Amino acid sequence: MESKGNNRKEEEEDQCISADEDEYSIFKRTIACHALYPILVESHLNCLKLSLGDNEDIESVAADIKLNSSVANQPDLDQFMEAYCMTLNKLREAMEEPQQESIAFIKNMHSQLAELMEIPSSTSLSQEVIDIKHMSGSIDEEKKN
Repeated sequence: MESKGNNRKEEEEDQCISADEDEYSIFKRTIACHALYPILVESHLNCLKLSLGDNEDIESVAADIKLNSSVANQPDLDQFMEAYCMTLNKLREAMEEPQQESIAFIKNMHSQLAELMEIPSSTSLSQEVIDIKHMSGSIDEEKKN
C-alpha cells in the first residue's frame, strides 16, 4: 500500500515538473514570437559585436531570427521587451565609449613607440656622432684653459 502511495506522489511530481516545463516552453515561444524579439536579439548582438568584433556567425543568427518571428499582442510583454531593448542599447553605448578611449590610447602609444624605435639614417647618425665629438672636444679645451 505504501508503494502505491509513493508511486502516486512520484506521478504527481512528474506531472508538476512536466507542467512547469510546458509552461516554460510556452513562455519561451511567446517571447520568441513577439514583434520586438528581433530588436531584442539585435541589441544583444550589438553588445556582443562591440566586445568580440564583427563576426559572420552573429550576423547569420540575427538574420534567422528576423525571418522566424511573428506578432503577439500582450501589453505587459510589449512593455518588458521595449524596456529591455532600451537597457541593452544603453549598455552598448556605455561599453562603446571606454572602448573607443582605449583604442585611441593604444594608437597613441603605438605611434610614440614607433617614433622611439625609428632608426635614423646613417648620414644623420654620423652627423650626430660628429656633433657629440665636437662638443666633447670643446669641453676638453675649456678644461685645459
